[in-house]
Amino acid sequence: MEINIKVIPIACLALPVVLLMALSAFAHNKPINNQLAIEAGSPSPIDLPNVLVPFDYIVTGGQPTFDQMKKASEAGFKTVINLRTDAEQPSPAEESSWVEELGMKYVHIPVAGAKGLTLKNTKAFASALLNTEDYPLIIHCKSGNRVGALFSLKEFYIDQKSKIESIKIGKKAGLTSLESAVQEMLQR
Repeated sequence: MEINIKVIPIACLALPVVLLMALSAFAHNKPINNQLAIEAGSPSPIDLPNVLVPFDYIVTGGQPTFDQMKKASEAGFKTVINLRTDAEQPSPAEESSWVEELGMKYVHIPVAGAKGLTLKNTKAFASALLNTEDYPLIIHCKSGNRVGALFSLKEFYIDQKSKIESIKIGKKAGLTSLESAVQEMLQR
């Protein structure tokens, strides 16, 4: 009887910890109470150049137009992450005003091609993906290539995936011509 009394309190303490860990893992991967359900590999609810749905609640691709942003807002998207630089058109200031006018959150991480593939930008990118209340989201550059490159770097440096797996995930998210630059960074 004494053994059972000691085991029960330990089990009672362990169960909430296990449940919290499970809920935390679920919340990290799936937004809760989200009206717009977007599953990886499914057709995108909005049309962008080179559009992909590489992960649940994430659409990647090239530069959206104002009308595409409006459709995204109407569909229930909450955040736009822009990886284009200040020199590209539309300017980040113009795009920011569109996004905010439409009631979405705007994040700008300027990535100037291969030179912009830095650990600093990778950390900023990973940070922008953390809050699932900001999902569903659109991540774009001009073509989607920089998006895929940052996903590769995030997977390797932040999520500790292998080089092969990181490149695979980057390609799934739009990585194309920046693959050699990403490969070079993964060798460091």
